[in-house]
Amino acid sequence: MSSERVIAIDLGASSGRVIGVDFRDGEARIDSLHRFPNAPVRKEVGGLPRWCWDLDAIMRGVTEGLAVVARSGPVDSIGIDSWAVDYGLVDEHGGLVAPVTAYRDERHHAAYERLRRELGEEAIYAATGIQFLPFNSIYQLATDALDPARPLDRASRMLMIPDLVAHRLCGSMTGERTNAGSTQCFDPRTDDWVDSILERAGVPRSIMPPVVEGGRAAPLGTLDPGIASKVGLPADLPVLATATHDTAAAVAGAPLRGDDDVFISSGTWALVGLELPRPIRDERARAINATNEPGVFGTTRFLRNVAGLWLLQECRRAWAEEGRDLDWTELEGMAERASPFACVFDPDDPSLAAPGGMPDRIRDVMERAGEPVADDEGAMVRAILDSVALKTAISIEELAGVAGRTPERVVVVGGGSANGLLNRLVADCTGLPVVTGSTESTALGNAAVQVATLRGLGDRRALGGLLPGADPVAEPRDAPGHRERIEGARDRLRQRGGGMS
Repeated sequence: MSSERVIAIDLGASSGRVIGVDFRDGEARIDSLHRFPNAPVRKEVGGLPRWCWDLDAIMRGVTEGLAVVARSGPVDSIGIDSWAVDYGLVDEHGGLVAPVTAYRDERHHAAYERLRRELGEEAIYAATGIQFLPFNSIYQLATDALDPARPLDRASRMLMIPDLVAHRLCGSMTGERTNAGSTQCFDPRTDDWVDSILERAGVPRSIMPPVVEGGRAAPLGTLDPGIASKVGLPADLPVLATATHDTAAAVAGAPLRGDDDVFISSGTWALVGLELPRPIRDERARAINATNEPGVFGTTRFLRNVAGLWLLQECRRAWAEEGRDLDWTELEGMAERASPFACVFDPDDPSLAAPGGMPDRIRDVMERAGEPVADDEGAMVRAILDSVALKTAISIEELAGVAGRTPERVVVVGGGSANGLLNRLVADCTGLPVVTGSTESTALGNAAVQVATLRGLGDRRALGGLLPGADPVAEPRDAPGHRERIEGARDRLRQRGGGMS
């Protein structure tokens, strides 16, 4: 039986991980892990403040992690995944021509409104199948096109975050399909960039990279000799194109058993959806703002974004700054004791997108919605979890209706799968049993796609035999009055715009 040991670099919007995964005796085992913090930083760009990513800090965390994993044994390959939509602009020498803007910055909102008006939502959706979000790459690129510093004119390539890190590790200048498909200017049917959208956005076609498919591509390159020497890895180590979009990697690592499983990749965001054999780009899909993201081996992730644990992360940070450093166990216990579904709000309200002052901004949303305002930490956490679970249930109902599926089970993976209360609330709000996969599903999916490349496997089903199974965690409860309370809260949320239809 073949055995491989690979490194999965998994970059999230709140932390990064470099993980060694050993595939031996038919089982994937994490044998080493290095974690480092990651968060947007405030920089002055062109005289104006902007939320940016600190690429140098990310690369320090990556190289430190490579050294940690290298000490545990030989390695066969490296693959990188990250959050979507953000990118770096590099010149012909690979240097950044501008800071890497974070998607939570608000500078791209004007371009979002303009391009939808000028091109028409129907045309954009028909060409790309991607949901409308103000921070999609195309609106960020359109904003760069109007920047007086002319970053697009000085750029040789636009590289998404995983591609940018791969460039630093091995010199590649290539894009990868699962991440390119999130930009809202790429058509997976033709595997090419959409010229009409790029032209209207003012983006030179020449800066868009050639795109390869993770799991089926030749190595992007081999590890830079200087980095290899520094971290203790061989200079001929291949860097592979894996599922570079973290949601694609998470779903590749999820223990899905059939067409009627719903997945939730739960973390900073909750990515809620179905894995389909082909995209759905009709008017029903556009009406609920569903997205069709390319997955591994020709699959499509038909999903919606729900603001997941981001709201809790920001509240916890705000409370810590005020001197109340509450850990996750404390917060969950406080929420358990709070009144259920006493207050619900749309967790995707645009006013909650940027960092800072989150508890007060949520209270403003509650007040505008006519809901009782949470007056302590426990009530706030409970309101967040109730609202996220309800929005998740609404999303599942609408996605399944458009796709013609009858969900039977919810499979939760990612860091949020460890939140027992949220899992129970999802079961209650959906009426479906909830099972969990690994909290490190993204890294495992990244690693499994690398192994599929090394072994020459080209089938989505082959990944299931490489990965751990599911753990049942929650069944929907039927306590007296409980269902009525949930339905009343669901109706209130829908009336206030928390459902798409």
